[in-house]
Amino acid sequence: MSLRPERVELEGGGRVLFLANPASPFVSFHGSLPAGVAAERPGEEGVAEFLSRLLLSGTKRRTTRQLAESLEGLGATLEFSVAEDLLAFRGRATRPVAGKVLGIAADCLAGPTVPAKEVERVRTEILTDLRRERDSTRDRAERELLSLVFAARHPYGRDPKGEEDSVKSIEPRGLLELHARCYGREGLILALAGDVDAGFVRGAVAKAMQRLPSGTTAGPAAPPEPAPPATRFIDLPHKSQADIALGLPAISRTHSDYYALNLANLLFGVIGMYGRLGATVREEKGLAYYSLSRFRALRSGGHWSISAGVNPARLEDALAAISAELDRLGSEPFSDDEIEGGKLNQVGGLAVNLERNAEVAGALHGIEFHGLGLDYLERFPAITNGVGRDAILGAAERYIRKRDCSLVVVGPIGDRSFAL
Repeated sequence: MSLRPERVELEGGGRVLFLANPASPFVSFHGSLPAGVAAERPGEEGVAEFLSRLLLSGTKRRTTRQLAESLEGLGATLEFSVAEDLLAFRGRATRPVAGKVLGIAADCLAGPTVPAKEVERVRTEILTDLRRERDSTRDRAERELLSLVFAARHPYGRDPKGEEDSVKSIEPRGLLELHARCYGREGLILALAGDVDAGFVRGAVAKAMQRLPSGTTAGPAAPPEPAPPATRFIDLPHKSQADIALGLPAISRTHSDYYALNLANLLFGVIGMYGRLGATVREEKGLAYYSLSRFRALRSGGHWSISAGVNPARLEDALAAISAELDRLGSEPFSDDEIEGGKLNQVGGLAVNLERNAEVAGALHGIEFHGLGLDYLERFPAITNGVGRDAILGAAERYIRKRDCSLVVVGPIGDRSFAL
């Protein structure tokens, strides 16, 4: 199977990438509009997420029930979600009905009716989610960390769901205002994988997407301002576990250091049983239920973080072990064997993922969203294998900096405070 997709520019705006897999009877799709958290204006916090949860709740053409029955009758799936930079929609169908399913998706995007009963249902659902997450030590720690890492209420640091007060104040008018401003065809990216070809894209897919309104769409988030390191300790005395989250701002997906930092993070806290961090803190010392690191590279910036769940009585020991692993990056850099294992993991992982149409569609979407080039999947092994040891060690030194990390601890901690 070829790894180079084709691109089609739709009349009136929008781009479609597709990669044929003749052996598959299905079509998987992954699309987006620039209508995520970054599209919200001051006072609209939570509106993008709220609207995304209403998109299957009725359109100008179909009621909620008709949407559900249509998708079920076609044997298809369709879902919507919001992230920092975009509204995403994903699904799967057989080739004969894929055009109809994409037409349903376009209907949902083009003409949501936000019925009052459904608005209140979603409001209750989101408020329940917010309260549950506030009582989860892990979710709370990770969310609080982002609010410290990204200063001045940047979209990358806000909870997509908003806050309780903002959710309570959301009205249908505000939802429709964001829709009119951000749901334009010009910003559409749609990726398809499976039983597809150019004729299908220029025919059934183009016809379905014509239902989206024309017009301009929201721009990308502004680059985040640097945030000084800070600490936050939250006592939840009724809990039996404490969760640690620490991290700092990082780089965007298109930064020249992306591949080096991605490999450094893989080796530090992802590969195998969560890399060096998990091997020491969890496996060897038994100080954590889980311990891992993340590198999230977005359109306008990113962040790097560590998360760990621990016994509250061993918090200080766990933090000391995490601190020691961060120090070890300087005193004992990644070896050639570690780096070679990381590269094999990345290249092999891509090959495995590309066996599934849904993963291919997601990869194609990322290629177009970040402007990586139609030959990216072909170039990826050479890109990965071409990242030198010095580049990886340099990225770890530049971006994984203990002294600049913010720290959050949530759990039954009383009035204790902590430090790395």
